[in-house]
Amino acid sequence: MSLNFLPGLSSGLLPHGVCFQLRPDLIWLHVASDTVIAIAYLMIPAALLWFITRRPAPLSFGWAIALFAAFIVLCGISHILDIVTIWQPIYYLQGIEKGLTAAVSLATAVAIIPLVPRLLSMRSPEELAEANQRLLEEIASRELAEEELRRSLTDLNRAVKELEQFAYITSHDLQAPLRTISGFSQLLSLRHRDQLQGDAVEFLDYIDKGARQMQLLIKDLLSLSRVGRADAASITRRPLADTITEALKSLKAEIDRSSADIAFGALPEIEANHGLLVQLLQNLIGNAIKFQRPDTRPSIRISIERDGDHWLLSVADNGIGIPADQLDNVFAIFRRLHGAETYEGTGIGLAICRKIAAYHGGDITATSDDSGTQFHLRLPVTIAEQRLLPAEQHEPVPA
Repeated sequence: MSLNFLPGLSSGLLPHGVCFQLRPDLIWLHVASDTVIAIAYLMIPAALLWFITRRPAPLSFGWAIALFAAFIVLCGISHILDIVTIWQPIYYLQGIEKGLTAAVSLATAVAIIPLVPRLLSMRSPEELAEANQRLLEEIASRELAEEELRRSLTDLNRAVKELEQFAYITSHDLQAPLRTISGFSQLLSLRHRDQLQGDAVEFLDYIDKGARQMQLLIKDLLSLSRVGRADAASITRRPLADTITEALKSLKAEIDRSSADIAFGALPEIEANHGLLVQLLQNLIGNAIKFQRPDTRPSIRISIERDGDHWLLSVADNGIGIPADQLDNVFAIFRRLHGAETYEGTGIGLAICRKIAAYHGGDITATSDDSGTQFHLRLPVTIAEQRLLPAEQHEPVPA
């Protein structure tokens, strides 16, 4: 059989078809098989490319897939070259392509080995479904706990409001019989004091003193209960110096009697309920005058500075000071460090100050040393409405 019709014989190499003895059935069997394999190999990287491009987020090991796709493409090309070599002896080109395929396949194998633990750790769809179910159950449990917490907070707020309303109404209603006691005791002392014998006058003075102490206590309780009843409309912007001056007017008698030295420099305008700030400053300045060292002129310094989104208002005195272990306790209601016979008062003033600070979304603390006591009021520069303690809606109580 003559082989002159086959190209490439001049190169000294025989095409692969010679090994098949040029039998058409054998040639076309290999051609068909290699063609189908090549098409399949080339479809795999196409599918991988479609998968990668359709994902909303990139794969963390996309480079490994790219190497694998290159390996598959080269495998497909090797089968195409197998078809070509049936008629053309391009064995050098086929060898180069096989060498490239070997290099890429080795690189792919080396790259995939470190991924095996990660692939093994990937959860199956069943495991993911189970984890998702547990997550849903945990979310439902947390939502239930949050709902219980919201109900508890609602109940607590309601209880606080009812307690404040009770304190307000009770304190108001107590004033009527107390005024009767005080009025008639004073009338008795005025008209019949000379006719009283023995210790009757002393007893009458005790009644009058007790009535006045009770009136002061009721007045402070009413002040405490009213703090949470203010509304957002009472928040205004005005000079702090005007607020301090207003507070000092009501303390004029105490200031004159003690010759107190009260100083404050240039002060900014601040946003607050200035009516409540007047009350707070009255308590702090009044305490500074009251709790003074013997034979010492009261000296009170008021200053303010800005710290980011807050104002830091300080009121410092040269009084007797507060023990270090009592600095937090002094803000508790009815907490007194001295007996009423030593220093008058009800023990409510600083509790009112703390509630006023909380109403504004701030806080108040105290420090003390040998030079006296310093109160530090921290207030937001801008009072957001949600920071305010909820205003309560009550029927007005007649005076």
